[in-house]
Amino acid sequence: MVDPQGWTARGSIQSLRPSMAVSQQREEMQTKQEIQNTTSVIISFTDSYAQNKQGKQNEQPESESLPPLSEVGSTLLSLRNQIEMNKSYKQVILIPKLLQSLVALSFYKIGNHIDLEVDQQRIDVRSWSRACLSWIQSFGDEQVQQELVRQGYGRVMSLSFCTSGGVGEEQDAEIRDGLYRISRFLNQLHEGRNYPQPSFQPLPLLVRSTEVQIEEEGAIEEIDAQMKN
Repeated sequence: MVDPQGWTARGSIQSLRPSMAVSQQREEMQTKQEIQNTTSVIISFTDSYAQNKQGKQNEQPESESLPPLSEVGSTLLSLRNQIEMNKSYKQVILIPKLLQSLVALSFYKIGNHIDLEVDQQRIDVRSWSRACLSWIQSFGDEQVQQELVRQGYGRVMSLSFCTSGGVGEEQDAEIRDGLYRISRFLNQLHEGRNYPQPSFQPLPLLVRSTEVQIEEEGAIEEIDAQMKN
């Protein structure tokens, strides 16, 4: 005998599949749009910041051409969360100028400590930029590792503790994070990687390129000193 309820259950499941696929597609499109909106703010800010530094903004005050630092910091934090939660590095890596912008913001200037709130916002911009790059590296395949090195990821990691912001425990934490990222990155490039994140074979040429970047920043001695502390 045919079980009508069985047929109904199977029919219900089958009818749900198209709607689930549509829902998933909508979520993916929404995530993609959110990333595009987020990254456009970051890239635009970096371009304006670079133009201001070079004096090519028709002598306009910086405050008129750049969005508030607090907005940039929250945007970077949002991007970091999007990469971490959705593993959206593949979308991110394809966005022109984004990695270049994140690298540039990793070296964002720290003020003269007259306005501590603004100084903290600048520190946040640098820290969240470096965090975005770190998550991209964690989830990235061989192509991503190559692009990171090409954009100067070794310099980013070196200066992340050589020019660490904050004081006391906050500064110590940033130094520890910088040392950990350098160690992890070099180990993965040297030995390869084979676990749930995308695997890749050893990449000795990238190891050497990264070491050169670290040496050029004069960070070898700093690393040795911090490792002894």
